[in-house]
Amino acid sequence: MSSIDPDEAAVSTPAGTTARRGATSLPGALFLGVIVWADDPEIDPTVVADRNPVAVARAVAVTIHEMLEDSEAYAGATEFLQSNPPPQDWVLPENVDAWLEALRQATPHPAYSFHRVPMTGGADGTNHTAVNRYLQHALQEREAALTADPSPSTYVGRSTGGYLAR
Repeated sequence: MSSIDPDEAAVSTPAGTTARRGATSLPGALFLGVIVWADDPEIDPTVVADRNPVAVARAVAVTIHEMLEDSEAYAGATEFLQSNPPPQDWVLPENVDAWLEALRQATPHPAYSFHRVPMTGGADGTNHTAVNRYLQHALQEREAALTADPSPSTYVGRSTGGYLAR
């Protein structure tokens, strides 16, 4: 991948591609790809994260492709893989998009989705407000769990897990 600025540092992404990123600039967002393997709450999804949305899409597609190749669990996987190009033929981001869209049309699972998570806060990109809120709720829940006779005031403001979404 080429860059207009030759002074930018190259970094290796999870998909094995190379991306260019300025050494001192922090991204405004983190991109996530979520793969849901089956309609079963017992099976955990796979999450891929990167600062580059193209790298996330490629990593999601390669991960799904490898699972389809290695598993007999998905009906029609062999036919799908034979009728669509393999990862080594995905030269452009549009090729990855086309493969993922063909997968979406062919089967409900594995399913995937992409998300953009804004990164704000400290100099390191951490959202300190969300982290502090999480830690405060975790501490309150731990204190409540250690209390032998919970009083009504112990449960005021208890977390239901939605505190990061606020």
